Amino acid sequence: MRLKLVLFSVILSVSLFAKKVDEGEMYFNNRQYAKAKTVYENLLRKKPKDPLNNYQYARCCYELKDIEPAIVHFEMSGLKYPMREMYLGELYFKIYRFDESVTSFQNYLFSLDSTDAKRPEFLKKLKKSTNAARLISRVEDISIIDSIQTNKSEFLKYYKFNSELGSISQESLNMPHHRKSDRVKYLTQRRDRMYFSDSIQGQMNIFTSFKLLDGWSKPSSISDVINTAANENYPFLLLDGVTVYFASDGENSIGGYDLFVTRFNPSTNSYLTPENLGFPFNSPANDYMMVIDEQNNIGWFATDRNQPVGKVMIYEFVPNETRNIVRTENKEYLRNVAQLKIYRKASGNKLDSDLTANQNQIPQSEKQIEFVLNDSTIYTNINQFRSPEALKRWNQYHKLNADFKTMQKELSDLRIKFENDETQFQRAVLAPQIIDLENKNNELKRLISVEIIELRNVEIKFLKLK
Repeated sequence: MRLKLVLFSVILSVSLFAKKVDEGEMYFNNRQYAKAKTVYENLLRKKPKDPLNNYQYARCCYELKDIEPAIVHFEMSGLKYPMREMYLGELYFKIYRFDESVTSFQNYLFSLDSTDAKRPEFLKKLKKSTNAARLISRVEDISIIDSIQTNKSEFLKYYKFNSELGSISQESLNMPHHRKSDRVKYLTQRRDRMYFSDSIQGQMNIFTSFKLLDGWSKPSSISDVINTAANENYPFLLLDGVTVYFASDGENSIGGYDLFVTRFNPSTNSYLTPENLGFPFNSPANDYMMVIDEQNNIGWFATDRNQPVGKVMIYEFVPNETRNIVRTENKEYLRNVAQLKIYRKASGNKLDSDLTANQNQIPQSEKQIEFVLNDSTIYTNINQFRSPEALKRWNQYHKLNADFKTMQKELSDLRIKFENDETQFQRAVLAPQIIDLENKNNELKRLISVEIIELRNVEIKFLKLK
């Protein structure tokens, strides 16, 4: 009798659990993501390591734009669901963890068939992540004078620059598919030359025209080096007459529009290859309309990062005479500077030392670390460990992490080689190597996760005993 009751209880429990899973899926399919999230949250209390429930819960967080929990639970869902790599690639990108974004997009692309229609889209995303991963190592330290939120339709009125720089005007341009774009015109101070953007078959390009005795010359493309198959807009010419700032959403950008700079080379009668201005000027959102007043040492740029639809933030800053790169090994700190969550505050010609002081608090030595012990404590130096066992485990974790990065690089190189090699024989040779390395990579990742948990527990237990 007792056995029957136990069996009945187990069957009932399984039945109720399955019913809850179906209920969560129903809510999700009906786009009731908050209700679905609650269902999966309750299921995870009973089975916190269940891959499916972690994956479904993460999907709900993703749709609700709850980024951090989405990342945590996608990571906990394991390797069973290839789509998780797509989601993680996008989520890592949003929070400036670009190296991890690159790896996730590579993994997702590797899971797709070579003829899959989604490949071009995600190759572009991989390119943006790769660009961002390269640029995040050279974040410029700038001082902000002021920032103001305004309507995008009138943002230029907040650019209070000297009339000797010339003048800039904007007007709204109707584009295909009910889109709108800014048509921007920059006119030199002598009013003898203009740079302006305009639409050609739904694509924005930059043109130039010269003042003649009886009007203006026929507009011509500024340069094939600047105008690409993407959109180029928001031109500005420095007083030197050769340096041009503009915005582009082409393949070398990391977001929508990114800010670029190029210079005219008289000896070749052409422009140099445009350079992406990098962080913090650019972001995964739209960044544009760089203006530099060299006489008064003030600059402006606009961005819609973290802004409601139709709004932009105007940053007024002090341009550096030479590029001043933020030097730190603290990745979280660097990400905050890149996002302008941390910056030096400028007041007129007087610079506060907020950013410099923060940098000085970070040890610039090989002992520098970033270890989150709990919600209120972060270790930034190995000397902060109190437990000898925890310090020993930290060194073990550090070695495992270094091995993991080496293996990630090796795996990435093999995948690229596999993608670029068109011979079936060579692919057949590479495929088992990649699978074997992936298995080792996943096992090493598991060991690192276990090690960091044990490390944290040992230190916390030691502190409580003390």
